Amino acid sequence: MAGIGLMNVVQAMVFSFLERMGADRGFSPFNLQLVLIAVGIVNLAPGAVAALLQQKLNARSVVLGGAVSQAALAVGLVSSTTFPVYAAAGAFFVSAVIFTHIFTFGVLAKLDPSGRAVSATPAMLMIGSAIGPVLGGTFVKFFGYGAIGWAAVAIDAIAFCFYLSMRESSAQLAAPAAPVLASTHH
Repeated sequence: MAGIGLMNVVQAMVFSFLERMGADRGFSPFNLQLVLIAVGIVNLAPGAVAALLQQKLNARSVVLGGAVSQAALAVGLVSSTTFPVYAAAGAFFVSAVIFTHIFTFGVLAKLDPSGRAVSATPAMLMIGSAIGPVLGGTFVKFFGYGAIGWAAVAIDAIAFCFYLSMRESSAQLAAPAAPVLASTHH
């Protein structure tokens, strides 16, 4: 839960400045509109692709890769000086968190069969959405756009560490349950 919450902080922190970074780098309004259209089109696919691959890929590997991919795309986006790099990183930035969400929620459902963890997903998403823009704005104001790239790397590294802890929890899931003996008392 903490891992996906942190990835949502990075998502909101970086994506909030996507258009502004491009404009400040001198990319035309038309090109910026193309990037935003590409974001919309590209991000139709990751949820469906993740749903198709959920039984074929190791969830732990996907969420670890998701945190790393998001950090790499964030750094690419904030440090790009050419439009093609900016456009590619911008178009696929959101995909990392969408794809990772599907696997994270699948793991949460397995780890907590009561459904309480999965029902808390709106809170996980909204925490990131609330904190990210304020945090990003603070970094940009005092240190420039590059600072949100470094912050993304640091926050995704923490998310990565939380995802690493999934091994122990998943091993507990795989262990067979102790047999329940029927009570002889009525």
